[in-house]
Amino acid sequence: MRFQLRINERTARLHGCEVIASYSDNGVSASKEGVVRPGFERLIADLVRGCTDGGQRIAGVVCVADDRLYRRAEDLARFLAALTGSPGRIHLDQEGVRDPYSREGMMQAVRSLDAAVTETRVRSRRLTNWHWARAVEGVPHSGPRPFGWLEDRISLHPEEAELVARAIGERISGKAVRAIARSWCELGVTGTRGGRPNGQTVTQIMTAPRVCGYRANRGELLLDPETGVPVLGQWEPIVTPEAWQAVCATFSPGSLYMHRGSGAPRRTGSARPAPRHLGTGFLRCGAQGADGRVCRGAMCAQKGRSKRSPYVYSCGDCGRCSISGPLVDAALEQMLFGGRRQGALLSESSRHRWRSDEMPLEEKRGIVASALCHCVIHPGVKGEHAWDFSRVRPVWR
Repeated sequence: MRFQLRINERTARLHGCEVIASYSDNGVSASKEGVVRPGFERLIADLVRGCTDGGQRIAGVVCVADDRLYRRAEDLARFLAALTGSPGRIHLDQEGVRDPYSREGMMQAVRSLDAAVTETRVRSRRLTNWHWARAVEGVPHSGPRPFGWLEDRISLHPEEAELVARAIGERISGKAVRAIARSWCELGVTGTRGGRPNGQTVTQIMTAPRVCGYRANRGELLLDPETGVPVLGQWEPIVTPEAWQAVCATFSPGSLYMHRGSGAPRRTGSARPAPRHLGTGFLRCGAQGADGRVCRGAMCAQKGRSKRSPYVYSCGDCGRCSISGPLVDAALEQMLFGGRRQGALLSESSRHRWRSDEMPLEEKRGIVASALCHCVIHPGVKGEHAWDFSRVRPVWR
């Protein structure tokens, strides 16, 4: 980040400009759909307002390269609309000054987008091949440390491996996975990224092929092309292959790691239960970790503990953010009917059907999806019981 800032400061000086604010999204993908980029969102908001939080007027934007700003057509459209919202602004990069109001300036931005999309596809293919090559050699998985192993991803973590082995035995004997997750919580167990265990995460840990030493890639067990037997990883296994197969048999196929893990293809052909609440699928966790990064995990509906909140939306990734379900659903309705989009979404008859409960939930959710990408839910203040509408921040389409 600091190197790019220095380059931008040099570019600005060469053209008689000064950098008055910087925007960064380190470690946040600009090419994946549904990812919230706080720095980019702050830039768009400042451009629309015309000034920074400190009140300094914005005369343009300088960046090292276009792909640092956008890698999706939606982001390009939003950026150009915000930048050209006031006359006279410029767009600077190391190649010089661009006129974002001219046809040539817009075409140059589109060409940059095409190049960024092509580069993203090439990198994705290269990364996929790299992961496959590592997998067939039995190299441990990259990414966060898997639960049950030490940082080297080869040696077993004494306490965690014992928990996993015991949980697999208990599950095979008929114990409910939620009961196993509760017992882990009572012991103070946390995941490798700090989250509290729940039924889904415990299921994923127990049904991952790595627990018996097998190597998988993108939802498939890797087999030796000559012998046809599963490829063994270079790490120490926790249980035998027979125990892993037995615990997998206690779950429905759609719950297994092989169908829900990273990169795994989802099962099709089986009907999934329809969402029962308006906000399901539209909420993202806005809690910040110790490193300052925003969680952005999906928030799912769970049973609440009070009459006022018979259900709550909670983050299943970090476990640090929870909010009243009925109040959030009411906030979504308020944004659709009384916010800046008022009058642009529903006819008067549709509004009447919605408010009189004549409109089915599926149709309501379709309206929400047409207006919102998602909503970021910020954590509440401990001990504060008053409803704070600002906790729900919409990201409009």
